[in-house]
Amino acid sequence: MNTVNLIIWTSVYSVSLAHIVLFALIYSKYKNKIELFYLIVLINIFILAVIIMLSLMFNNSNVIIILVNCILTLYITVPLYGYYLFGVNKKYYKNIFILVILEAVTDNILIMLNAMNILYVSRVVFYFLLLIPIFIHKKKYEKNSMEWKMQKITKITVTTFLVFMILSIPFSKYIFEISYFSSLWWAAFTLSYQIPGLLYCKKRLFDNDVLFGKAEMASLSKRENEVALAICNGLKYEEIAQKMCVSLSTVKKHSFNLYRKLGINNNRELMQIFMESQKNDTPQQNKPSQ
Repeated sequence: MNTVNLIIWTSVYSVSLAHIVLFALIYSKYKNKIELFYLIVLINIFILAVIIMLSLMFNNSNVIIILVNCILTLYITVPLYGYYLFGVNKKYYKNIFILVILEAVTDNILIMLNAMNILYVSRVVFYFLLLIPIFIHKKKYEKNSMEWKMQKITKITVTTFLVFMILSIPFSKYIFEISYFSSLWWAAFTLSYQIPGLLYCKKRLFDNDVLFGKAEMASLSKRENEVALAICNGLKYEEIAQKMCVSLSTVKKHSFNLYRKLGINNNRELMQIFMESQKNDTPQQNKPSQ
């Protein structure tokens, strides 16, 4: 591998590894299943980046076949993650495996025929069929909650991914025949759809809006955290509404949502969660006043 390709892919690997490490830290902190699924997708992307580099290094048909079949793992993990996050009906899950099998057969036939231009068209079609349910079936989450933010970055990531796949069709000749162009293209491709996740990591790890250090509290929106903080400070709903400049019904709605998310029924149980979290976690800036 020449020096330019080495520099390009070292940079890609560094960013990809940083992304994985950051999400691993987030999962270790909050233990959220959605973020675990996203971490698994990131690991798949990293493995794919390694295979792409190997294909550029050795430039032989065997490595390209391995590359194509490794891409198929993304065909499975990305839709499974997306379908779960966006609440896609479970009857669509079987389509993932049907489409992946069809794509595996199609890709390998096209490679044997050396029909690389048609290969990219085939991939775009299959990606579109796999990912379109994410945009059609959207499970509603509280605005600014963790799930809502994950939906947002996932839609941006998937859209970026599809745009690159579509653009790869007219540029496929250059991608396979010009080494530098190929390296730059795949590097830009790999990095671009990780940017939303990296921005999410920054906010998630350094955001002090979460009241407690408990994993369950990570799913609360900013407003729900404010209501929880006020309740733990001993304020009544009327006082909270006045302090937050919102209606009493809005405060009750936020309290209902935070109780539902935490699996509790009253203020006493909320205070118990807070007291338990203080025994296990470092006190935070948003700690209720004594």
